[in-house]
Amino acid sequence: VVEPLLQQCLTRQLPCVCANPDCIVQTPTGGTAYMPGTIAQRYQEMGGTVTWFGKPQPQHFRACLETLQLPPHRVAHVGDSLVHDIAGAQSAGIPNIFVALTGIHAQDLSSPQDGSLPPKAELEQLFQQTRSEEGAVGIFPTHVVPAFQKAPES
Repeated sequence: VVEPLLQQCLTRQLPCVCANPDCIVQTPTGGTAYMPGTIAQRYQEMGGTVTWFGKPQPQHFRACLETLQLPPHRVAHVGDSLVHDIAGAQSAGIPNIFVALTGIHAQDLSSPQDGSLPPKAELEQLFQQTRSEEGAVGIFPTHVVPAFQKAPES
């Protein structure tokens, strides 16, 4: 559907700015959908010029730190994508929290009935096998939680 439009842009030599490089997202119904990063990636494959800004680009994280006027060790980035959230935060030296069971990697992991994390060996295998956008193997978060949960009201 988008291919003819990308071809027209390529013919006119239009540049692409991708401000949300995520390639896939989990939908509210539990499925997945493509994101702007997929379109920009295809445009680049076709020969188009793409400027990337956003996760996992380190300048995205550095801009946030500058705006907050905080050093990397005073913040944590939380996300469900090893490739975009976790690798991006790591590239900027920011501690990170991987949300394992409610994001895009949920289907890659077993989901214990009690809501706890999958076995450590299972998580380690996922982390070891995941490739960064640059092709490096192994993305290891600094922290892992099973899911976000609403705090109990007191």
